Amino acid sequence: MRKVAIIGAGVVGTALGVLLARKGYSIVAVASRSPSSAQRASSRIGGVAVKGRPAEAALEGELVFLTTPDDVIGEVAREIAGEGGFREGQVVAHTSGALPSTVLEPARKAGASIASLHPLQSFAEVEVAIRALPGSVFCLEGDPEAREILLQVARDLGGRVLTIPTHFKPLYHAAAVVASNLFVTLVWMSYRLYGEMGLGEEEAQEALLPLIRGTLGNIEALGPVKALTGPVARGDVATVRSHLEAFSSLDPFYGEIYRTLSRLTVELALRKGTLSEERSKELLELLEAQELKDGIKGGVPFR
Repeated sequence: MRKVAIIGAGVVGTALGVLLARKGYSIVAVASRSPSSAQRASSRIGGVAVKGRPAEAALEGELVFLTTPDDVIGEVAREIAGEGGFREGQVVAHTSGALPSTVLEPARKAGASIASLHPLQSFAEVEVAIRALPGSVFCLEGDPEAREILLQVARDLGGRVLTIPTHFKPLYHAAAVVASNLFVTLVWMSYRLYGEMGLGEEEAQEALLPLIRGTLGNIEALGPVKALTGPVARGDVATVRSHLEAFSSLDPFYGEIYRTLSRLTVELALRKGTLSEERSKELLELLEAQELKDGIKGGVPFR
């Protein structure tokens, strides 16, 4: 299966088209709700036919990728199906991390095989995506026929494939958000805490980035359990208490986040074997007592 149609001419759709064309796939059509985006993607991929309607593009493809924003994938699938753009024997896939393949049910009803193929990467622009997609991990779920085709697509892109049951797709994506997006938020929070001491963002970044890189290196080399260090890991109740006292004069959301993650860290430290049951109970009691004292009940953080 070599004829590929791409619906959605953003970063992922354009990069996917460029890379598949390099691997010998025939990119036969591209469509986008933004004509200028479609033209840019066409030029970048190599003179691909631009279609005015998604259904026109889908008709041309044996393999159809919907690379639109998540919130319109279902709508676009219904539109294409309503205009006869799907047919028996096609493979139709989207690249969303959050949505399961079942959002493409209109294509399945038309006889196509459906799946989702999500690159577990963060892409800010097309050139970054073109460099990062090869070698990425791809999460794959959907119909067996579609999975077989898309497994080969991922391999042709030099990727590794993680196949999951469809009903686990939201949990898969939540885990990715924790590892990527919420990690960024935690780094930003640490910068904010340094800001409370009067340090600028550049100073905070200069101080903390080596620590962040070292931590990531330890995780890569040892895994998260063995990589864990710090006061919770060694059962240092006094240091944790001093942290909670330091948070008491700041926005209460700092302390809430610290306590929540520290409770989870207690479990990790127990698994590592560096924290005794007795000290773990002391830590959990301390965290709970501070939570009751602060009495956090909703609200908007960092205002």
